[in-house]
Amino acid sequence: MENCRLIYRSSSTDEVPSNEDLQSLAEVAAKNNQRDSITGLLVLSGSEFVQVLEGPSQKVSALFQRISRDERHHKIELVQFQPVSESYFEDWDMRLVDLYDLPMEKRRLFMEKYEIEDEAVKIPDKIHLIFSLLLDAKAVCKFGPQTT
Repeated sequence: MENCRLIYRSSSTDEVPSNEDLQSLAEVAAKNNQRDSITGLLVLSGSEFVQVLEGPSQKVSALFQRISRDERHHKIELVQFQPVSESYFEDWDMRLVDLYDLPMEKRRLFMEKYEIEDEAVKIPDKIHLIFSLLLDAKAVCKFGPQTT
């Protein structure tokens, strides 16, 4: 079965879920993703999300369909879907990174590199910058505590 990488972005509806709710969601997702051989990273900045999923194409596609129906977010935009031979986010079944909750020293790195809007790092529009943001979030978290 061919592996793929899928990246999408979305916005939270109404109120951004609490970190506890998001962490609980990430823990459930990690268990399901482990079963399906999917890995990934979910980044929250303000009310915007960007997520990368890697794994078997059919499993990732099915997961994205379920995510697309989730009413907790809207403006869902598929940014990238491509076959891959190498995984970049294999470290976690699912990891949540809230850029606002990072220690200021780490947050400042994102604030200096990416555009800021309403005191939050704006999720970029261009794919190479989105991928860069995801890799930066991975690098920052690789050296912090791992929960999933």
